[in-house]
Amino acid sequence: MKHVRSLEESVSRLDASDPKAVEVALEALGEALCAEDEGRREQAARLLLEALRRPGARARGAILHLLQTSWWPPQEQLAEGALDAVFDAVASLDADAMAVDDAALLVANLYRAVPRLSLGTLASALRHPRASVRRAAAGVVGRVGKPAVDLLPEVLTVLDDVEPVAGAALESLGALAPLAPGLAMPALLGQVEKTEGVRHYLALMSLRGLLEEQRREGRPPPELNLLEPTLLRSAEDPQAPVRLEAVSLLGLARLSSLTTVATLRRHLQDESPAVASCAAVALLRVGASPQEALTLLSALLTATDEPEKVGVALSALETVERPTLRRARSLLETVARDGTGYARETARDLLQQLA
Repeated sequence: MKHVRSLEESVSRLDASDPKAVEVALEALGEALCAEDEGRREQAARLLLEALRRPGARARGAILHLLQTSWWPPQEQLAEGALDAVFDAVASLDADAMAVDDAALLVANLYRAVPRLSLGTLASALRHPRASVRRAAAGVVGRVGKPAVDLLPEVLTVLDDVEPVAGAALESLGALAPLAPGLAMPALLGQVEKTEGVRHYLALMSLRGLLEEQRREGRPPPELNLLEPTLLRSAEDPQAPVRLEAVSLLGLARLSSLTTVATLRRHLQDESPAVASCAAVALLRVGASPQEALTLLSALLTATDEPEKVGVALSALETVERPTLRRARSLLETVARDGTGYARETARDLLQQLA
């Protein structure tokens, strides 16, 4: 009973005005959550969940973070009540609070540890009147993975929600897209066309991830001709990560119009070596004359005093499918013969794939 009283005292200090007292209490509760004694672990979790429900509790964010980082695996007998406690606590937070991310990770942990938990709670949370709850739920779905694919239609309904919610939904859409490409592809195409800023980047990245997965499965590239103008605009974005995604998609979709080829050739001179490497691979993919692309990749791979350039060129080549890689055979043979270190080893490995 002594250790129970000690835990109760620690929980009571979480709402103290003294930051040091709160820090000490959190440390003690964290140790209890990680204890070898299962009873102590369960008691600590139970007390924290009760504190999470307490009206007016000031430490909700700290409790959510502590449970998310230290409570593993969650006890099955506490899981269902924990779901309710977490979403109740999130309803009192601002939608853009960092604690909402902790809540999403915590709920995802609950579903991983106790797969029998009903997904109906998540579905209801996606329709909750509070944006903070919708954001947490949207962030959970993608982290749960295959068991949550049935909730993808619900996720699509919040893609046009307020920003924190829509961003979380888009991330989950990207995570689940390879598991439901028929449903995800149209949604991602729409997001690429109508979003801006961070959400546009996320949409591009998710679409590229889906196309890469389909390529690995041997599926033909989808028809993205209608998206070409949007991708060409994105290829001129001031942010290098956006340009990289757009350039990569132009290649993956095998878009080979004169305008696209000219854009890709221009990006061989991009200030970002990563974008330039992706432009070179995209040119190989769309069937353009390979000489300029191979010259650029050769320059990067032989920049032994600039390992970043060597790394991005190798990363670009390692993602390429065999027919496209054959167009770079002469380059790989040269690097395998005359190169050094990791570049030579990787070139030899890639040539082995073509043997």
